[in-house]
Amino acid sequence: MAASVACRASWPTLAEGRRQRGHYHRIPMAQRRVDLEEFFHPIGVAVIGGVDRTQTEDGLRAAMDSRWGEGNWHLVNPKGGAIGTVPVYETVADVPEPVSLAVISTPPAACAQVVDECGAVGVRYALVFSSGFSEVGPEGAALEAELGEAGRRHGIRIFGPNTNTNAFEPVPEVPGLRGGKIGVVTQSGHNGRPIMQGVHFGIGFSRQVPCGNEVDLEVSDFIEYFAFDEDTAVIAGYIEGFRSAEKLRTALEAANAQHKPVVILKIGATDAGSRMASSHTGHLTGSDEVIDGLFEQYGVVRVRDLDELLETAALFAKLGPDVPEGAGLYSISGGSSTLMAEAAELAGVPVPRLAESTQAKLHRHIPGYLAVSNPVDNGGTFIVSEPAEVRQQVIRDICDDPAVGYTVVGVTGAVPPMTDLLGDDIVALVDEVERPIIATWNSLKVDEPGFDRLVESGIPLFRSFRGCFAALADYHRYQRRRQGFRVRLPLPGAMPEAAEAVLGEAVPDTGALLRVFGLPLATSVVAPSAGDARLAAKEIGLPVAVKIASADFPHKSDAGLVALGVDSLDGVEQAATAILDRARAAGPGAAIEGVEVQQMVIGGTEMIVGVTRDPTLGPAVMVGTGGVFTEVLADASVRPLPLDEADAYEMIRSLKGFPLLDGARGRPPADVDVLVQVVMATATLATALGDRLTELDLNPVIVLDRGQGAVVVDHLMILADTYS
Repeated sequence: MAASVACRASWPTLAEGRRQRGHYHRIPMAQRRVDLEEFFHPIGVAVIGGVDRTQTEDGLRAAMDSRWGEGNWHLVNPKGGAIGTVPVYETVADVPEPVSLAVISTPPAACAQVVDECGAVGVRYALVFSSGFSEVGPEGAALEAELGEAGRRHGIRIFGPNTNTNAFEPVPEVPGLRGGKIGVVTQSGHNGRPIMQGVHFGIGFSRQVPCGNEVDLEVSDFIEYFAFDEDTAVIAGYIEGFRSAEKLRTALEAANAQHKPVVILKIGATDAGSRMASSHTGHLTGSDEVIDGLFEQYGVVRVRDLDELLETAALFAKLGPDVPEGAGLYSISGGSSTLMAEAAELAGVPVPRLAESTQAKLHRHIPGYLAVSNPVDNGGTFIVSEPAEVRQQVIRDICDDPAVGYTVVGVTGAVPPMTDLLGDDIVALVDEVERPIIATWNSLKVDEPGFDRLVESGIPLFRSFRGCFAALADYHRYQRRRQGFRVRLPLPGAMPEAAEAVLGEAVPDTGALLRVFGLPLATSVVAPSAGDARLAAKEIGLPVAVKIASADFPHKSDAGLVALGVDSLDGVEQAATAILDRARAAGPGAAIEGVEVQQMVIGGTEMIVGVTRDPTLGPAVMVGTGGVFTEVLADASVRPLPLDEADAYEMIRSLKGFPLLDGARGRPPADVDVLVQVVMATATLATALGDRLTELDLNPVIVLDRGQGAVVVDHLMILADTYS
């Protein structure tokens, strides 16, 4: 296969691939994060804190030189002394040479003072190894705040606390590395270790960065650093939470601009925010859904465990960009072939039927009773009965089929010598065939020559069919999406004068506020009494809807406080009386304005549009299948702000209920363009209101037939400290 690929371009020619022996083209790029480049390449390191005085000088120098550079480090401990000829200075001020990085491993209560001492002598960076900060509770959090303040006083960038020195450990080089390297950023040093151990699978890494408690430098800083790092092709992260939405967006925009895929295992999802929310939007869009929405905007590949993180990132790094879809499947077993095909279909990976001419070539060597249409089953004994040139020709024929973008070789169990010979064949072919070869080794028995040969080949290697095809599905989805990567411009944030006037009222008229931002509300009148309701209905025109007018009943339908399709004036008066009586009985202390008499919208498709807030990412807009079954259907898509019209269309098309808008089963197509404008108007409102808006439901938004618009039938707006 053409085993190398330009980091920011397309695959090189076959001849180029052979010459490069699997390495990416190096395209020089300026490192925008000069501060982190200095951090990773310090001039003078002070290692401050505990000193192991039992070690030999040779052992000390070997350990320190490997991390900090030969002779580029100094020991600091209040007791002073020496280890052999290596001096131990009592304070950092005693170090006779310039120091740019302090590595601090002192009791947590002393760390801020140590940072002050470092600041006095011009140290620019501090790695705080010490633990006992916010991870242990309020007392530790206070110490962490002091540490951060000390760094800010002196302009010292702080890495940690509660981290380690893995970021400075030498990363083993993979002999004959095929493809590019992965930059790893984690919020757990321990969970970074099994990722880095992927070197045993022929996976290359540029650096591992365990961020610790992030009192200053955070994961987004290092995602941005890796985006401009020449030695990094793919960015992988184990993330428990983000601190700055602005930094995160900047980092992801940089990764996209530099054509660096980002693969993240994001944990820490919680339903607590949903349980606390009062609106449908809040229940449907917890913090994890908002994160998913952000990842959709920036093409981040989200995985669910460490194995998937490692294997998916490695696939991206080894394949490079623009490998076409179409999996050719090859195995030594009919059962394995069936499993492969099913796993591929479940993941959404296309498995095209091989051309008749390809099948004819394969049947020259494989018995006619075995299936070769795709997957290709060689029957097993073929491996041991045929010479290498015949075995390898079968793989060539699969790779050369015009519908095949790559070939997946599935090894379910270790069966020497068959699996050993299969490994030999892949090693022989990997630099010859034009299209990539990928393999799975599903057996726990890895002490086999066949497994060693697969690792030696440097191809993408997986431990299961499910993991393989899930990663391939992610890869293809990323390739499709990356053409649409863009920087989203901020939405208008100015508050219209009319909106300020509404907000200045003692009890803001939220319907009027929505109309200021162009949201198409149904015609309605609040009637204080049943008699007034009758008059309102006569003015609006029958039929009408009658509902309670009270912020104390946010879900009116659930409380039986809505009557729909009332088509007579007597019926309106009776419905209003019944609703008022029911509301007063259900909420004796409720503030009831009367009933709302509203234009009855006939037909259309019920949708919901809303706004919720994420503690880190801020306001987010949601669109989903609406009506009284909104939460039952749980069919919603969400994006944090800012968003654009392309996001809105994408959100709507991603819904399971989209066929209802698109003319399913003979329905007329709905006015999706106007629904998009409702989403954008809602986003503009959320931007302008900022922290004053806690939550917003527009439910239902009835989308009429194409060309007829949409109508917001009901809404719930929760302003800060006020239900409206």
